[in-house]
Amino acid sequence: MVAMNDRIKSWAEKYVPKFNEFSKMYHTAYYTQSPLNVIGEDVETMIIGINPKGCPGGGETVLGSADDYLKGNSTWEKRFLDDGTINPDWRKFLSGAHTFLGYDHFYHSESIDNDQRTVWTNLTPFVSKKGNNDSPKELMIEGVKSILELIDIIKPKYIVLLGIKAFEQLKSNGGESDSFIEYTHVFSNRNAQIGRIFNIPTVCVAHPSGQWEVSNKFISVFIFLHRMSEITNKRNKMFSLSVVADNMRKEMRLWQERVII
Repeated sequence: MVAMNDRIKSWAEKYVPKFNEFSKMYHTAYYTQSPLNVIGEDVETMIIGINPKGCPGGGETVLGSADDYLKGNSTWEKRFLDDGTINPDWRKFLSGAHTFLGYDHFYHSESIDNDQRTVWTNLTPFVSKKGNNDSPKELMIEGVKSILELIDIIKPKYIVLLGIKAFEQLKSNGGESDSFIEYTHVFSNRNAQIGRIFNIPTVCVAHPSGQWEVSNKFISVFIFLHRMSEITNKRNKMFSLSVVADNMRKEMRLWQERVII
């Protein structure tokens, strides 16, 4: 069996030349977030945003090798200060993401901030100022194709999509992989969605830099409830997506009926 790092390097060797060409064509920089050259064989969570923040048309990136890309964001190692608190430059995004996933705003080397067990990346590696709104279609298509292949290589246990249109972007730009993507809303008046990508349980919530739904605790509870509702206690067995969504609704109804405030 080919080792994880070798499979990821082959993936990067396929896409970096394409990214270089698109970067020159659109004069737009690109990079990934957490380093992809340290990923272990057993990834717990993959957290996927929209794209890196930057100025489209502001300058190209031409990387000399796949290894250069796999190193990730050059400022990633500086996202926490020496005392374990979040660097102010990263605070808006990272503190929100930590909250969504049920963590405080400190460095957690054993879990969410362990780059061997948690992968942080984006739908497309090309920078823009307004996410989907000012990212050229061609750059989104190529990014989505690459990220779907990466998901299939890494096979994380759980995926978190940050950005309420992420499922839609994956489905519409995924090409032949779109048949491996399914999703649904749980609550009719909420944007948060649940789904599966290559049969991996996936949740899609608001981006932490934008408007949060309901309160600063709702998304954390939504994600926790989704993860609990996916548990079957039977090996190699999964509920259908409709059953998972229905179980989440039933649980919320029970809280409304049985909890008196």
